[in-house]
Amino acid sequence: MGIITLTESDCKDCHRCIRNCSLKAIGNKGGQSEVVEDKCIYCGECIEVCPQNAKEVSNQLTELKKILEGEELIASLAPSFVAAFDCQPNQLVAALKELGFSAVEETAKGAEVITKHYNQLLTKRNKPLISACCPAVVNLIERHYPELIPYLAPSISPMVAHGKMIKEKYTDAKVVFIGPCIAKLDEVSWDSSKEAIDLAITFDQLQELLIQSQIDYKNLEPVKRNNSISSWATAFPVEGGVLKSAELNTDFNSDILSVSGLDECINTFQDLLATEISPRFIEAMVCNGGCINGPGLSSELGVNARREKIVNYTQNIVKQKKNQHRLDSNLKRSYTNKKAEIDLPTENQIKLILSQIGKFSPEDELDCGGCGYNSCREKAIAVYQGLAENRMCIPYMKGKLESLADIIVETSPNAIIVVDKDMVIQKFNPQANKLFNRRDELAIGNKLHRYLDPQDFINVADSKKCISRKKVEYKQYDVIVEEAIFPLPEYDLIVGILTDVTEQEKHKEKVAKMKETTLEKANAVINKQMKVAQEIAGLLGESTSETKAILHEVRELMREER
Repeated sequence: MGIITLTESDCKDCHRCIRNCSLKAIGNKGGQSEVVEDKCIYCGECIEVCPQNAKEVSNQLTELKKILEGEELIASLAPSFVAAFDCQPNQLVAALKELGFSAVEETAKGAEVITKHYNQLLTKRNKPLISACCPAVVNLIERHYPELIPYLAPSISPMVAHGKMIKEKYTDAKVVFIGPCIAKLDEVSWDSSKEAIDLAITFDQLQELLIQSQIDYKNLEPVKRNNSISSWATAFPVEGGVLKSAELNTDFNSDILSVSGLDECINTFQDLLATEISPRFIEAMVCNGGCINGPGLSSELGVNARREKIVNYTQNIVKQKKNQHRLDSNLKRSYTNKKAEIDLPTENQIKLILSQIGKFSPEDELDCGGCGYNSCREKAIAVYQGLAENRMCIPYMKGKLESLADIIVETSPNAIIVVDKDMVIQKFNPQANKLFNRRDELAIGNKLHRYLDPQDFINVADSKKCISRKKVEYKQYDVIVEEAIFPLPEYDLIVGILTDVTEQEKHKEKVAKMKETTLEKANAVINKQMKVAQEIAGLLGESTSETKAILHEVRELMREER
């Protein structure tokens, strides 16, 4: 199962996820979106923007519940927890212990070690160094900008560093990282994370588990703990936090950059590749504002309010002036070029795909973005690669629908007449021409009364009420129609659908006449038979009342048949 899961039945084909994905790591097949795994960096943007909640983070709680049973479990709590939970830090620690965690430590302990390692790397380098704390940044470089791998800090993340520290301290324990980042769920599977982190969950998933377990952390008694962090490492989750912890000065200094947000990261990396910039160090975070705005952290607070909570918490810690942590384990890691080989279409193939949706020249390419892609050509390339479909083009589908509607109106066996509030004809289909336009002239633009009595159309325009199944005879045309007339107030139009029922009505009249003739003949026969019956009955001395009643019944039945 992937990190991001999709519910097909909820996808409404709005293309918002494609539109908002800067890397176009979302495909569309059969009207359903799907994650393109070899492009996705797990930034979570598609989850955030989906109006139907058709995408969600892979739920790790089932696995967590399994290892909570009988295992010694240690929590590595990401520093941004201060902004995620509206309670005292030690109340959340109490809640985690009630869940079954043996101990709770802050991931910032690992961040202290990585900060020191970054400083060591910078003293020996003569080329830019990009921070590798954010797994989405690592994915971005490995999958989209592998040329920058030599610039990526060859070190493990604070999460992994802390996991190793915990494993050295609790040799038989399992470590669960809890944070705001869904890319961390992916990082757990990396080679560099093995034997350090056993499972990762998001803050939102922890909130869900606390609710399921009926633990009200806001009302718990805070537990005492020995927080041995003494540096700005707890500020790692905010933009500039890595720089502050490493004591790198950014004031009017082009050598040190801090970038957050996927688009800003992309622009910075492109500038670096183009040699437009050459900084010593780049602190890069994919989430705008840093980890405090991660997709696994839900909060009613704005980003700046979250940042303030982190800074205040960190300032209180720094005042304690305790020793920094050391980690004897190897901090290094390597990276792999994971950029997928992209099969690009030829120019003729692009033109062919564009022609299939009615785009035969550059002027036809509207680049409206309705499909989710920035241009018609970009979308045509995605179609060639199997990531998009022609039907995603809104102008094409709109034109196709309008064309289909016109075909239906033009070929309808019913007369379709559309007039405005002044009874000027706007639409007069071929069947209407056949029935009412014996002059064989262009009816559109003329007044309706030129062709038929407009009174029913006027009544509908005035009352805004429909007329349904009303039969009207137009003797001048030898036509009988059944009318259905209804208003379109939002367009100030009246639509009439007139069904030719002339043949049916003539047939019904013919049948009625036949019945009338038959009834007259039957009456004559009955009267004659009654007279004979009376004569016979008189001779026999019997009453004719019973015979008369039966004959009368037969005659009434025949009348009902009319």
